[in-house]
Amino acid sequence: MKKFKILIIEDNTQTKRFLEAMIGEEFEILCAGNGILGVDYARTHLPDVIIMDVILPILSGYDACSLLKKDTRTKQIPIILLAPKSAGTVTPERKINLSNGPDEYLPKPFDYKELISKIKGRLCQPEMTPTQLMHIGQLSLDPDSREVLSEGKRLHLTLTEFDILRLLAERTGNVVSREEILKVVWKDESDATKDRTIDVHIRALRKKIPNLSRSIHSVYGVGYKLEPENAEKALKAA
Repeated sequence: MKKFKILIIEDNTQTKRFLEAMIGEEFEILCAGNGILGVDYARTHLPDVIIMDVILPILSGYDACSLLKKDTRTKQIPIILLAPKSAGTVTPERKINLSNGPDEYLPKPFDYKELISKIKGRLCQPEMTPTQLMHIGQLSLDPDSREVLSEGKRLHLTLTEFDILRLLAERTGNVVSREEILKVVWKDESDATKDRTIDVHIRALRKKIPNLSRSIHSVYGVGYKLEPENAEKALKAA
């Protein structure tokens, strides 16, 4: 039986050996010692999952992740990003502002069972069946590629921004509570995610899509709502 291929991008020898020992029997392992080499390996070998440290020589894990998520060849590969809790670069704000973020985030020191759970969770996700584009005026959301297009031009949204916009679009005209947004978008991390984080992403959406901003309404004490009529008019006037 063919093993799933895991790419480990890690410069710390001890951590790399630990990961190889822990998951090497179950998975085929590839290793890269820096971000540049890791990006090259990912493009060449197309692993099933990438485990990558944040702090890497030459190219940081954040930047390597961004490059891979922008590349059509590798953007669908799940990336699990590892980072020490004490690292100055690892803050909620840094995660929020990451343009093309990881699929999973795991702070160091991590529990081996939790890592395995995240790996298997990504591997066991069923393949998405082709779906139709979602439209808001002249704005198109592609659930398969997780891209947003405005008159054929791609808008650069983070994965989280896309998920929030998609949820609001699916529930157009209805109020979506903060609790539902956290549950749908952040899933297992919803309990640890602050309510204010949603507001940060909504502000980012309004900034990136100015003509849609007046159509995303804040419902005090409840959540957010996308007004269909206003959205249509705003985007057609763009």
